[in-house]
Amino acid sequence: MPAKDPVLQQSMESLSAWIAAYLIGESDDWVPRTLLGWTRVGLLAGLIGQVIYLIHTCIALSVPTILWFSLSANVLALVVVRRALRWRYPV
Repeated sequence: MPAKDPVLQQSMESLSAWIAAYLIGESDDWVPRTLLGWTRVGLLAGLIGQVIYLIHTCIALSVPTILWFSLSANVLALVVVRRALRWRYPV
């Protein structure tokens, strides 16, 4: 079993630490995250999960209609939260 490269492991750890600090600490426009910002992050994570699940389900079998409605509702909620963030923190 080959040993792991310590330089590669250190660079991956620093990259993951930087990504975590960036995503958790501040938003896109360098404003500290608020409840509205965390709502946006949660909705975006839910949207990514829904899309991945829909792709998997479309390949395997037919997709229930409620999933398409929930996907459109999630996109609409993301648009509303994004507009609220733009209104609250104009750039």
